[in-house]
Amino acid sequence: MAETELPILSFHEWSYLRAELVWIYDHPVPEDVRHVTWDRTEGHWAWYVRRGQVKITSASGTYTAGPGMWLMLPREAARQDFSHDISILSVYFLCQWPSGENLFATKAGLVVKGADHPELERAAIKMERLVRRHLPRADIRLATQLGHYPLFLRLQGLFLNWLQLWFQVRVTHGASLTRLHSGDDRAMRAVRCLNEAPVDRGFPHDWLASETGGLSLTHLDRIFVGEFGLTTRKYWERRRLEAAKIYLETSSTLSVKEIAHRTGFRSDAHFVMWFKRLVGQSPLHYRRKPRDPSHPKRFFDYGDARQST
Repeated sequence: MAETELPILSFHEWSYLRAELVWIYDHPVPEDVRHVTWDRTEGHWAWYVRRGQVKITSASGTYTAGPGMWLMLPREAARQDFSHDISILSVYFLCQWPSGENLFATKAGLVVKGADHPELERAAIKMERLVRRHLPRADIRLATQLGHYPLFLRLQGLFLNWLQLWFQVRVTHGASLTRLHSGDDRAMRAVRCLNEAPVDRGFPHDWLASETGGLSLTHLDRIFVGEFGLTTRKYWERRRLEAAKIYLETSSTLSVKEIAHRTGFRSDAHFVMWFKRLVGQSPLHYRRKPRDPSHPKRFFDYGDARQST
């Protein structure tokens, strides 16, 4: 397979990429998640199989890995089936643009021999050991652990080193990137503004104008649609909806009225109608739905998750 031709962007544009280690662990997979189907469209998963076998079945294909092999999971809904003796080194991380797009457009998974990329395992072991030594209870809740900045920098340095190795493996095997050319920096500044503005205070019209040199919303929307395929208000609505979903999934003590207020609605009745129109069910029905217990949003508060929309 031909190696991917890499796009050339300004260093400033590359700096917009959000790279975050969500978790890393090295141990057997719990029994209750050995035979389930999960949606893995957000972020990236990489598993190094220590012991046992794993089979992933998705729309893009079937992937099987045994001891000494790396499995890069497909970014789509997939069925996972593990053998009874399974033990893996699991890395889950985000590498995405402010719009929420992942670094790679490729959804298909990949299986490679660990012996062909020994540095990938060595770099992952260094990360896992640092986490286990300083944050022994982290497991899949690393994103919400508390620590000081020097520790974060140490872990981030190890993660970025591993990320470079992972990136090289993916492009060597033909994975294509989502952003192939330089774009309008005003669109990137606008999407960062939309991601960072407090969702309970309404659409950030004045902040957008300030960030984009006083552009009118009509002019900005033309640029924004060209970059991201939707208007700034549609993007804001999507982020607002994601905030509501996160509150419903993670905050069982919050009433629907409180969630409506936190997402910028003055009326809980208006919030319920809006949510049902977009999701197809009421907030209460959505809250009662069973969902993946290890999805990262289960452990983020809204401030952590706001750039994941």
